[in-house]
Amino acid sequence: MRNNDKKGSEISRRDFLKLAALGTAAGLSSLLPHGSAEAAEGEPGSASASQLHGLAADSVSNLEILPPGEKIRYDIIDSHLHYLDFLEKTDGFPALCRAMDLSGVSKSVIFGMGIAKQWDSTMPEPPAYYLSNDSRCYYYSATDYILAEELLAQPREIRERFYPFCCGFNCNDRFAADHVERLLRLYPGFWHGIGEIMSRHDDLTALTYGEPPHMDGGGFLGIYDLAAAEGLPVLVHHNITAQNMERVIYLDELKRALAYNRDCKIIWAHIGISRRVEIKGLTKIADELLSENKNLWVDISWLVYDYYFLDLFPDNYLDGDNLDDWARLIERHPDRFMIGTDKVGHWKTYPNEVVKYYSLLDKLKPKTVDMICRENIMSLLKFY
Repeated sequence: MRNNDKKGSEISRRDFLKLAALGTAAGLSSLLPHGSAEAAEGEPGSASASQLHGLAADSVSNLEILPPGEKIRYDIIDSHLHYLDFLEKTDGFPALCRAMDLSGVSKSVIFGMGIAKQWDSTMPEPPAYYLSNDSRCYYYSATDYILAEELLAQPREIRERFYPFCCGFNCNDRFAADHVERLLRLYPGFWHGIGEIMSRHDDLTALTYGEPPHMDGGGFLGIYDLAAAEGLPVLVHHNITAQNMERVIYLDELKRALAYNRDCKIIWAHIGISRRVEIKGLTKIADELLSENKNLWVDISWLVYDYYFLDLFPDNYLDGDNLDDWARLIERHPDRFMIGTDKVGHWKTYPNEVVKYYSLLDKLKPKTVDMICRENIMSLLKFY
């Protein structure tokens, strides 16, 4: 852009690129002064806050949040939380902090949604979720910029509660690591990890443009090398098998990824479970993987807890393990588990997604509880 004589009317190339990524090029003239990473120590009423109002966050200050079904008894760091949904919308940080306060959650890992749902021209109404219809999904890199700019626009007491991860890139692309490096430069000292990135996510990756991602592919390997060099953990969703396939078929891909770079710390989301993924002996598989791979951690979030820990399968499938079996497994590997809500941009039911884990926590030793609720995730994060 060309300079002119009027002070303050110039916009940097960096801010132009950020706004372009956010899809707000029409608002370029209002970016004075700019409010990106350098404004992180500014006041909540700064330019950064005003620029972003309404772009992604619905800023629902009066959002109804359902109270938890039991008294709060544990202090938890949420290890798996999406700030944005599949339409890249959110209830916002202030409402999220209220939900966390009601739930005994002091801090959280936070990331956007690296895959967005398309609203096809033939569809009479917009989708609400990736399963709303059979329209395609696509990789959405602006999710990282939305998250970063909105978090940096918050007051310090909110910012300090979150550990942001980046996730907006196509891991089939061998340039994926280059995109992450660019984010690390644009927001220095900001990112604490990488993820949630998608591999073998049944309907979601089947609906997404391009080849099905698999976590031992070339793009993923570049991410692992970068993560190891930068000290960043990598959170990966990788189903252990296909839907309606009781025989495990994707486990070798996970093993090859773990063996590729032992300095890369990989968090396996949901222990490889998704909808209609039904197998026998998951505790035995997880035990063997954790024993053989010291660079592997697992997060208990989303459906794996309901289906496999509590045996609440919608079709009454019996996998052979119960909550006591899982508690014994965690006590064998107390430094390798963590818990998360996997809420996606909306916080109304957040508290009960936290307290549902109390039935497991009550079975564990106090030290193990501290580890899976707080210490394990904190040991993986990069701090500057």
